[in-house]
Amino acid sequence: MLETFVAAAGQSFRRHWMAWLLGSLLVFLFFPGLDLAVSRWFWTLDGGWTYRDGHLLEFVRKGLPTVIVGAVLFMLVLYVAGVVFKQRFLGIDGWIALYLPLSLAVGPGVIVNGVFKDNWGRARPSQILEFGGEALYTPPFLLTDQCLTNCSFTSGHGAMGFWLVSFAFLAPAAWRGRAILAALGVGSMVALVRIMQGGHFLSDTLYSAVITITVSWVMWKAMFDTMRSPHETKDFS
Repeated sequence: MLETFVAAAGQSFRRHWMAWLLGSLLVFLFFPGLDLAVSRWFWTLDGGWTYRDGHLLEFVRKGLPTVIVGAVLFMLVLYVAGVVFKQRFLGIDGWIALYLPLSLAVGPGVIVNGVFKDNWGRARPSQILEFGGEALYTPPFLLTDQCLTNCSFTSGHGAMGFWLVSFAFLAPAAWRGRAILAALGVGSMVALVRIMQGGHFLSDTLYSAVITITVSWVMWKAMFDTMRSPHETKDFS
């Protein structure tokens, strides 16, 4: 049943990906107060952001980027070792060694952190008047000047968390659906942590998910369905 659901969802996304993207945008047009409502669950007038300094939450915030980058570097080391010793380790070939760092660099790196976070100007929840700060709240679609750099829209940590679907896409077809669900679960957990800490709004994390998953999926389809034929797999080892 789980595999059937995942397969149906994947097929729907492939056929109607534009509708999925537009749907995610329309949520916050129809419900403009959703961001503030969700963030209020984790903030009190007396205590502020109750979970801001929790040890486990801080580990997710500080440790996640290191763990993910370390995992990619480890995969690259295994690929180089495979080339040197003329054998594959963990099935890592040249396409996988290219796909993982490239999808990480383009999705969370260039688009989320390079294009949006440093240019959109959206203040974080902890910085706005509604939650004890001085900046003005702005909806996710509005380019503004309430933050100068490393701003709220979109979420860098959320992008890193949801980028784990890149690993899931590489899983064998028999359990790829479960791997994707697990990756989405981890990404959602990371997103929740950043919302609980007052670091991001719900929309920041949602759009990071949309951007990152779309980039990873498009690259995966291009590299592994189009460019990498069975014959090419042997050549690009």
